Amino acid sequence: MAARAMSLDGVVDRFRFVPTALRRLERAPLAAALDAEIRHVDTWSAGRLAYYVDTRATGRPVVLLHGVDAAASSKEMAPLFDALRGERPVYALDLPGFGLSERADRAYDRELYRAAVRRFLTDVVREPGGADVIALSLSSEFVAAVACEEMSLVHSLVLVSPTGLGREAPGASAVLRTIAHVPPVAGALYRMLASPPSIRWFLKKSFVGAPDPGLVDYAIRTSKEPGAHRAPLAFISGALFTEDAFERLYARLPVPTLIVHDQDPYSRFERLGDLQQRNARVEVARVAPTRGLPHFEQLDATLEVVRRFWAQDPW
Repeated sequence: MAARAMSLDGVVDRFRFVPTALRRLERAPLAAALDAEIRHVDTWSAGRLAYYVDTRATGRPVVLLHGVDAAASSKEMAPLFDALRGERPVYALDLPGFGLSERADRAYDRELYRAAVRRFLTDVVREPGGADVIALSLSSEFVAAVACEEMSLVHSLVLVSPTGLGREAPGASAVLRTIAHVPPVAGALYRMLASPPSIRWFLKKSFVGAPDPGLVDYAIRTSKEPGAHRAPLAFISGALFTEDAFERLYARLPVPTLIVHDQDPYSRFERLGDLQQRNARVEVARVAPTRGLPHFEQLDATLEVVRRFWAQDPW
Protein backbone atom coordinates (compact mmCIF):
# COMPACT_ATOMS: atom_id res chain seq x y z
CA MET A 1 0.00 0.00 0.00
CA ALA A 2 2.84 2.34 0.86
CA ALA A 3 4.43 1.70 -2.52
CA ARG A 4 1.09 2.34 -4.22
CA ALA A 5 0.65 5.58 -2.32
CA MET A 6 4.12 6.72 -3.34
CA SER A 7 3.32 5.87 -6.94
CA LEU A 8 0.13 7.93 -6.85
CA ASP A 9 1.98 10.81 -5.26
CA GLY A 10 4.41 10.72 -8.14
CA VAL A 11 1.59 10.87 -10.68
CA VAL A 12 0.03 13.84 -8.89
CA ASP A 13 3.36 15.64 -8.79
CA ARG A 14 3.91 14.94 -12.46
CA PHE A 15 0.61 16.54 -13.49
CA ARG A 16 0.55 19.32 -10.93
CA PHE A 17 1.53 21.77 -13.66
CA VAL A 18 -1.58 21.02 -15.77
CA PRO A 19 -3.97 23.60 -14.22
CA THR A 20 -1.33 26.30 -14.64
CA ALA A 21 -0.73 25.31 -18.23
CA LEU A 22 -4.44 25.29 -18.97
CA ARG A 23 -4.84 28.73 -17.47
CA ARG A 24 -2.11 29.98 -19.78
CA LEU A 25 -4.04 28.61 -22.71
CA GLU A 26 -7.22 30.41 -21.71
CA ARG A 27 -8.00 33.36 -23.93
CA ALA A 28 -7.32 36.67 -22.24
CA PRO A 29 -10.30 39.02 -22.44
CA LEU A 30 -10.17 41.70 -25.10
CA ALA A 31 -8.73 44.89 -23.67
CA ALA A 32 -10.55 48.20 -23.83
CA ALA A 33 -10.18 50.16 -27.05
CA LEU A 34 -10.28 53.49 -25.22
CA ASP A 35 -8.95 54.67 -21.89
CA ALA A 36 -12.40 55.41 -20.51
CA GLU A 37 -15.20 53.99 -18.42
CA ILE A 38 -16.97 51.05 -20.07
CA ARG A 39 -20.70 50.57 -19.63
CA HIS A 40 -23.25 48.23 -21.17
CA VAL A 41 -26.80 48.41 -22.41
CA ASP A 42 -29.00 45.40 -23.17
CA THR A 43 -31.02 45.48 -26.36
CA TRP A 44 -33.70 43.15 -27.62
CA SER A 45 -32.38 42.73 -31.15
CA ALA A 46 -28.60 43.00 -30.72
CA GLY A 47 -27.97 41.69 -27.22
CA ARG A 48 -25.56 43.42 -24.85
CA LEU A 49 -23.74 46.41 -26.30
CA ALA A 50 -20.64 48.01 -24.81
CA TYR A 51 -19.87 51.68 -24.91
CA TYR A 52 -17.23 54.07 -23.61
CA VAL A 53 -18.23 57.23 -21.82
CA ASP A 54 -16.74 60.34 -20.28
CA THR A 55 -19.36 62.72 -18.91
CA ARG A 56 -17.15 64.90 -16.74
CA ALA A 57 -17.60 67.87 -19.08
CA THR A 58 -20.92 69.62 -19.63
CA GLY A 59 -22.84 70.53 -22.75
CA ARG A 60 -24.56 68.68 -25.54
CA PRO A 61 -23.28 65.09 -25.77
CA VAL A 62 -21.14 63.92 -28.66
CA VAL A 63 -21.75 60.35 -29.86
CA LEU A 64 -19.04 58.58 -31.87
CA LEU A 65 -19.88 55.66 -34.17
CA HIS A 66 -17.04 53.64 -35.66
CA GLY A 67 -17.08 52.18 -39.16
CA VAL A 68 -17.78 48.62 -40.28
CA ASP A 69 -15.04 46.33 -41.56
CA ALA A 70 -13.35 43.03 -40.77
CA ALA A 71 -11.92 44.30 -37.47
CA ALA A 72 -13.89 47.39 -36.50
CA SER A 73 -14.22 48.86 -33.01
CA SER A 74 -14.36 52.17 -31.16
CA LYS A 75 -10.57 52.28 -31.51
CA GLU A 76 -11.30 53.83 -34.90
CA MET A 77 -12.66 56.89 -33.08
CA ALA A 78 -9.96 57.16 -30.41
CA PRO A 79 -8.40 60.47 -31.54
CA LEU A 80 -11.78 62.21 -31.51
CA PHE A 81 -12.78 60.71 -28.16
CA ASP A 82 -9.56 61.85 -26.52
CA ALA A 83 -9.70 65.31 -28.08
CA LEU A 84 -13.32 66.04 -27.18
CA ARG A 85 -13.64 64.41 -23.76
CA GLY A 86 -12.54 67.52 -21.91
CA GLU A 87 -14.96 69.76 -23.79
CA ARG A 88 -18.21 67.82 -24.01
CA PRO A 89 -19.77 64.62 -22.66
CA VAL A 90 -18.56 61.93 -25.08
CA TYR A 91 -19.93 58.47 -25.85
CA ALA A 92 -18.44 55.85 -28.19
CA LEU A 93 -20.55 52.79 -29.01
CA ASP A 94 -19.14 49.43 -30.04
CA LEU A 95 -21.64 48.40 -32.70
CA PRO A 96 -23.28 44.95 -32.60
CA GLY A 97 -20.78 42.22 -33.45
CA PHE A 98 -17.72 44.40 -32.85
CA GLY A 99 -15.34 45.38 -30.07
CA LEU A 100 -16.63 44.55 -26.60
CA SER A 101 -20.24 44.22 -27.75
CA GLU A 102 -21.99 40.87 -28.08
CA ARG A 103 -21.10 38.82 -31.17
CA ALA A 104 -23.83 36.19 -31.00
CA ASP A 105 -25.09 34.12 -33.90
CA ARG A 106 -27.93 36.28 -35.24
CA ALA A 107 -29.00 37.97 -38.44
CA TYR A 108 -26.86 41.07 -38.88
CA ASP A 109 -28.53 43.51 -41.23
CA ARG A 110 -28.98 47.26 -41.57
CA GLU A 111 -32.20 47.23 -39.51
CA LEU A 112 -30.35 45.72 -36.56
CA TYR A 113 -27.74 48.48 -36.68
CA ARG A 114 -30.31 51.21 -37.07
CA ALA A 115 -32.21 49.83 -34.09
CA ALA A 116 -29.04 49.67 -32.01
CA VAL A 117 -28.16 53.30 -32.74
CA ARG A 118 -31.74 54.39 -32.07
CA ARG A 119 -31.84 52.52 -28.77
CA PHE A 120 -28.51 53.98 -27.72
CA LEU A 121 -29.58 57.55 -28.43
CA THR A 122 -32.99 57.03 -26.83
CA ASP A 123 -32.16 55.09 -23.67
CA VAL A 124 -28.50 55.84 -22.95
CA VAL A 125 -27.70 59.35 -24.20
CA ARG A 126 -31.22 60.70 -23.63
CA GLU A 127 -30.40 64.25 -24.64
CA PRO A 128 -33.36 66.63 -25.09
CA GLY A 129 -32.99 68.08 -28.56
CA GLY A 130 -30.68 65.27 -29.66
CA ALA A 131 -26.96 64.55 -29.61
CA ASP A 132 -24.23 65.71 -31.97
CA VAL A 133 -23.22 62.50 -33.74
CA ILE A 134 -19.95 61.81 -35.55
CA ALA A 135 -20.13 58.67 -37.69
CA LEU A 136 -17.47 56.96 -39.77
CA SER A 137 -18.01 55.29 -43.13
CA LEU A 138 -21.00 52.89 -43.22
CA SER A 139 -22.25 54.01 -39.81
CA SER A 140 -23.18 57.24 -41.56
CA GLU A 141 -26.00 55.35 -43.24
CA PHE A 142 -27.25 53.90 -39.95
CA VAL A 143 -27.45 57.22 -38.13
CA ALA A 144 -28.78 59.04 -41.20
CA ALA A 145 -31.69 56.59 -41.25
CA VAL A 146 -32.33 57.23 -37.55
CA ALA A 147 -32.25 60.99 -38.10
CA CYS A 148 -34.74 60.69 -40.96
CA GLU A 149 -37.09 58.60 -38.83
CA GLU A 150 -36.68 60.33 -35.45
CA MET A 151 -35.23 63.78 -35.91
CA SER A 152 -35.46 64.55 -32.18
CA LEU A 153 -32.65 62.07 -31.41
CA VAL A 154 -30.04 63.80 -33.58
CA HIS A 155 -29.15 67.47 -33.23
CA SER A 156 -26.44 67.45 -35.90
CA LEU A 157 -24.38 65.01 -37.93
CA VAL A 158 -20.73 64.87 -38.89
CA LEU A 159 -20.21 62.11 -41.44
CA VAL A 160 -16.58 61.13 -42.00
CA SER A 161 -15.94 59.43 -45.36
CA PRO A 162 -19.56 58.23 -45.60
CA THR A 163 -20.63 55.41 -47.88
CA GLY A 164 -23.46 55.78 -50.38
CA LEU A 165 -22.31 58.93 -52.20
CA GLY A 166 -20.68 57.33 -55.21
CA ARG A 167 -22.33 56.69 -58.55
CA GLU A 168 -21.87 52.96 -58.11
CA ALA A 169 -23.28 50.84 -55.31
CA PRO A 170 -20.74 50.40 -52.48
CA GLY A 171 -19.64 47.11 -50.99
CA ALA A 172 -17.77 43.99 -51.98
CA SER A 173 -17.71 42.41 -55.42
CA ALA A 174 -20.48 40.06 -56.51
CA VAL A 175 -18.13 37.10 -56.04
CA LEU A 176 -17.33 38.00 -52.43
CA ARG A 177 -20.99 38.67 -51.66
CA THR A 178 -21.83 35.19 -52.92
CA ILE A 179 -19.01 33.56 -50.95
CA ALA A 180 -20.16 35.31 -47.76
CA HIS A 181 -23.40 33.31 -47.91
CA VAL A 182 -21.63 29.91 -48.06
CA PRO A 183 -20.62 29.04 -44.46
CA PRO A 184 -17.57 26.79 -45.02
CA VAL A 185 -16.07 29.09 -47.63
CA ALA A 186 -17.14 32.23 -45.74
CA GLY A 187 -15.18 31.16 -42.68
CA ALA A 188 -12.04 30.72 -44.73
CA LEU A 189 -12.65 34.09 -46.37
CA TYR A 190 -12.88 35.82 -43.01
CA ARG A 191 -9.74 34.15 -41.70
CA MET A 192 -7.92 35.43 -44.75
CA LEU A 193 -9.29 38.97 -44.45
CA ALA A 194 -8.63 39.09 -40.71
CA SER A 195 -5.10 37.74 -40.82
CA PRO A 196 -2.49 40.19 -39.49
CA PRO A 197 -0.94 40.77 -42.95
CA SER A 198 -4.38 41.46 -44.46
CA ILE A 199 -5.38 43.84 -41.67
CA ARG A 200 -2.13 45.75 -42.07
CA TRP A 201 -2.61 45.89 -45.84
CA PHE A 202 -6.20 47.15 -45.64
CA LEU A 203 -5.37 49.77 -43.01
CA LYS A 204 -2.33 50.93 -44.98
CA LYS A 205 -4.71 51.88 -47.79
CA SER A 206 -6.56 54.19 -45.37
CA PHE A 207 -3.45 56.20 -44.47
CA VAL A 208 -1.27 58.52 -46.50
CA GLY A 209 1.65 57.60 -44.26
CA ALA A 210 2.17 54.58 -42.05
CA PRO A 211 -0.99 53.25 -40.37
CA ASP A 212 -1.46 54.01 -36.70
CA PRO A 213 0.24 51.14 -34.82
CA GLY A 214 -2.30 51.17 -31.98
CA LEU A 215 -5.15 50.85 -34.45
CA VAL A 216 -3.42 47.99 -36.26
CA ASP A 217 -2.69 46.14 -33.04
CA TYR A 218 -6.23 46.44 -31.72
CA ALA A 219 -7.74 45.45 -35.07
CA ILE A 220 -5.70 42.25 -35.01
CA ARG A 221 -6.74 41.51 -31.43
CA THR A 222 -10.45 42.16 -31.86
CA SER A 223 -10.60 40.07 -35.04
CA LYS A 224 -9.59 36.98 -33.02
CA GLU A 225 -12.52 37.14 -30.61
CA PRO A 226 -15.13 34.34 -30.68
CA GLY A 227 -17.84 35.24 -33.18
CA ALA A 228 -15.74 37.98 -34.75
CA HIS A 229 -16.57 36.72 -38.24
CA ARG A 230 -20.34 37.15 -38.07
CA ALA A 231 -20.90 40.88 -38.51
CA PRO A 232 -18.06 41.35 -41.03
CA LEU A 233 -19.45 38.56 -43.22
CA ALA A 234 -22.83 40.29 -43.19
CA PHE A 235 -21.03 43.45 -44.25
CA ILE A 236 -19.30 41.63 -47.11
CA SER A 237 -22.61 40.08 -48.18
CA GLY A 238 -24.09 43.56 -48.67
CA ALA A 239 -26.75 43.15 -45.98
CA LEU A 240 -25.72 46.30 -44.10
CA PHE A 241 -25.89 48.79 -46.96
CA THR A 242 -28.94 50.86 -47.88
CA GLU A 243 -29.91 50.62 -51.52
CA ASP A 244 -29.69 54.11 -53.02
CA ALA A 245 -28.65 55.76 -49.78
CA PHE A 246 -28.34 59.05 -51.65
CA GLU A 247 -32.08 59.32 -52.29
CA ARG A 248 -33.42 57.38 -49.34
CA LEU A 249 -31.18 58.89 -46.66
CA TYR A 250 -28.84 61.75 -47.44
CA ALA A 251 -31.14 63.80 -49.67
CA ARG A 252 -33.79 63.59 -46.93
CA LEU A 253 -31.62 64.47 -43.93
CA PRO A 254 -33.60 66.87 -41.73
CA VAL A 255 -30.70 67.99 -39.50
CA PRO A 256 -27.56 70.10 -40.09
CA THR A 257 -24.92 67.80 -41.56
CA LEU A 258 -21.21 68.15 -42.26
CA ILE A 259 -19.49 65.68 -44.56
CA VAL A 260 -15.73 65.39 -44.04
CA HIS A 261 -13.82 63.68 -46.83
CA ASP A 262 -10.81 63.51 -49.12
CA GLN A 263 -9.53 60.46 -50.95
CA ASP A 264 -10.81 57.08 -49.78
CA PRO A 265 -10.04 53.70 -51.34
CA TYR A 266 -13.31 52.29 -50.00
CA SER A 267 -15.79 55.12 -50.65
CA ARG A 268 -16.56 57.42 -53.56
CA PHE A 269 -17.97 60.93 -53.38
CA GLU A 270 -19.00 61.86 -56.94
CA ARG A 271 -22.49 62.86 -55.81
CA LEU A 272 -21.47 65.31 -53.10
CA GLY A 273 -22.18 68.28 -55.36
CA ASP A 274 -25.59 66.88 -56.22
CA LEU A 275 -26.32 66.37 -52.54
CA GLN A 276 -25.52 69.97 -51.66
CA GLN A 277 -27.90 71.12 -54.37
CA ARG A 278 -30.62 68.78 -53.15
CA ASN A 279 -30.26 69.36 -49.40
CA ALA A 280 -29.38 72.82 -48.11
CA ARG A 281 -28.64 71.38 -44.65
CA VAL A 282 -25.55 69.59 -45.93
CA GLU A 283 -22.09 71.18 -45.80
CA VAL A 284 -18.87 69.67 -47.11
CA ALA A 285 -15.29 70.02 -45.83
CA ARG A 286 -12.22 68.48 -47.40
CA VAL A 287 -9.37 67.54 -45.08
CA ALA A 288 -6.32 66.70 -47.18
CA PRO A 289 -4.21 64.77 -47.67
CA THR A 290 -6.09 61.88 -46.07
CA ARG A 291 -7.46 58.53 -47.19
CA GLY A 292 -10.56 57.85 -45.12
CA LEU A 293 -9.37 58.41 -41.55
CA PRO A 294 -8.68 62.17 -41.40
CA HIS A 295 -8.96 62.25 -37.61
CA PHE A 296 -5.86 60.06 -37.37
CA GLU A 297 -3.56 61.85 -39.80
CA GLN A 298 -5.00 65.37 -39.72
CA LEU A 299 -6.62 65.57 -36.29
CA ASP A 300 -6.21 69.32 -35.81
CA ALA A 301 -7.61 70.11 -39.25
CA THR A 302 -10.50 67.72 -38.68
CA LEU A 303 -11.33 69.25 -35.32
CA GLU A 304 -11.14 72.72 -36.83
CA VAL A 305 -13.82 72.03 -39.43
CA VAL A 306 -15.99 70.16 -36.93
CA ARG A 307 -15.82 72.91 -34.31
CA ARG A 308 -16.50 75.56 -36.96
CA PHE A 309 -19.56 73.58 -37.99
CA TRP A 310 -20.79 73.26 -34.40
CA ALA A 311 -20.17 76.97 -33.80
CA GLN A 312 -23.04 77.76 -36.17
CA ASP A 313 -25.49 76.36 -33.61
CA PRO A 314 -28.25 77.49 -33.25
CA TRP A 315 -28.78 76.89 -36.92
